[in-house]
Amino acid sequence: MRREGEGEQGENRGIGETTGLGGHVIASWAIPTFVALATFAAAPPARGATESDLLRFIDQAERRYAEVRDYTAIFLRRELIGEDLRPLETILLKFQRPFRIYMKWLEGPGKGREGLYVSGAYKNQFLVHEGRGFRSLVTAAMDPDHPRVLQESRHPITDVGIGRLLEIIGENARRGSREAVLTLVDQGPGTVAGQRVHQIEGILPRDPKAGYYCYRVLVSFDQENDLPIHVVVYDWSNRIVEEYTYTELRLNPGLGHRDFDPDNPDYDLSGWRVSIPK
Repeated sequence: MRREGEGEQGENRGIGETTGLGGHVIASWAIPTFVALATFAAAPPARGATESDLLRFIDQAERRYAEVRDYTAIFLRRELIGEDLRPLETILLKFQRPFRIYMKWLEGPGKGREGLYVSGAYKNQFLVHEGRGFRSLVTAAMDPDHPRVLQESRHPITDVGIGRLLEIIGENARRGSREAVLTLVDQGPGTVAGQRVHQIEGILPRDPKAGYYCYRVLVSFDQENDLPIHVVVYDWSNRIVEEYTYTELRLNPGLGHRDFDPDNPDYDLSGWRVSIPK
C-alpha cells in the first residue's frame, strides 16, 4: 500500500462551507461534492493514512451493521447516468432485513413516486407507483434491474441501502490492500447533516481494466453509530459519478409487516398492478 500526505487534486475538489437543501449548511469540511451535501471547513491538513485506518473503520461499521435489523432514513442520491448528471433525489427510505425496502420520493424528478421491493415476495418484482402523469393510473411491477430502473440509477434496487454499500467498500478496500495498490488519505473529522463523522479517502488504480469499482472514493463514517452515511465516488476520469447521503438515520425502530405491504392504506401501491416485461 502506498501512503500520501495529500489526496490527488482533481477539478471536482472544492473547499469551504456551502449550502445544502433549504439553504442550510448541511456539513462543514473540505470535500468535493455535486450538491454540497458535505463540506468540511477548518479541517486539519490531510495526512497519509495506514491500511489499518480504513480497515478498522470498515470492521467497526460491519460489526455495528450486524446489529441492525431495520432502519429508516432520508436518502439523498445524485448520479451520473451516461453523460447526464441527474438532479438530486430526496427519498424516504425504510429497510428491513433480509431485504425489504420501501422508498418514497420527496423531492426531485420522481417526486411523489413510491417503490416497494420485498425479496421473494410479489413475484420478486419491484412495485412502483408514480405520483403524477398517466403512469400514476397503475402500479407497475418490474424486475429490480429493469431497464426502466437503470434509466434513472446506476444500480438495481437490490443495491440500495447501507448494507450493500458496506459490501462494495469492504470488497474493494480489502482487495486493494492485498494487492498493495490502495492509497489512503485521512481527511479528518467533520459533520454531515449535523452528525459528527470521520472521512477517509481511498485511491485505487486509475485503470478500469484493474476491475475495481472506482478510481477514488470518499467515505464519511458516523462517529455515533460507526456507519458510512456519506459517500462520494469518482470514475477513472476523476469525475464524481455517485454521491449518497443518509440523514435522519434511525436504527432498529421496529418496522413491521405493514411497512412493506403494498396494501398499506398510507401507500398508493394497492391499485391495478401491471407487469412490465424487460
